[in-house]
Amino acid sequence: MTQKLKNKTIVIAGAASGAGLELAKTAVAAGANVHLLGRSAAKLEKAASQLNGKFSTHVVDISVEEGVERFASQIGAIDHLVTTAADLTFKPFIDLNNEEIARILGTKLYGPMYLVRHLSSKFADGGSVTFVSGSAAYKATAGGSVVAAGNAALDGLSRTLAIELPKIRFNVVSPGVFDGGTWNFLEGDVRSKVLDDIGRGLPRGKVGTSADVASAIIFFMTNDFATGTVLQLDGGANA
Repeated sequence: MTQKLKNKTIVIAGAASGAGLELAKTAVAAGANVHLLGRSAAKLEKAASQLNGKFSTHVVDISVEEGVERFASQIGAIDHLVTTAADLTFKPFIDLNNEEIARILGTKLYGPMYLVRHLSSKFADGGSVTFVSGSAAYKATAGGSVVAAGNAALDGLSRTLAIELPKIRFNVVSPGVFDGGTWNFLEGDVRSKVLDDIGRGLPRGKVGTSADVASAIIFFMTNDFATGTVLQLDGGANA
């Protein structure tokens, strides 16, 4: 599938780590021209050191519309847009403050909407948008209320946009627990133990990887018939 990415222009929001960075590595290696978006110049620089090919980095906070609009004005035609950015806080709903809620929805929902709003006119016919949501939308977990709301909203948004903007394909990858940046707040051994414990409770017996999520995104980018589709990639958690 990756041969279809050659010479394509791909914008990845949240590309400095996790599934976004894994996707960038694969796309650049396949000969794509990749734009990596992230909030931290230092993290983008570190990500860039792992790439060898056609790419550029852009310090953009997608939750701020003016920054997204500025970025959109600086680039030409694109083929694919992917959003993996997430700034998540898990705590009881009544304990969440407005700043925390704004950060969650800014990266998971408003940012993706701003990107589509300002980049939709730049897509080649048959291009694609892939949102990355999450299994919190389908499996209720205490402390995950606003994260669940943001993820679920992407599902409805993508199906509607697939009708409103039919020249662009809109899809969602909804991963369960995977070994990505979300777990970086835990130290090495503790992180490994937590993920191993979660994995043992899944039918697959393990959690996913950033590469697993990236390969699902590549499927949506390269399958010209896929639109309005949500792919739950959770190791059987909802089986």
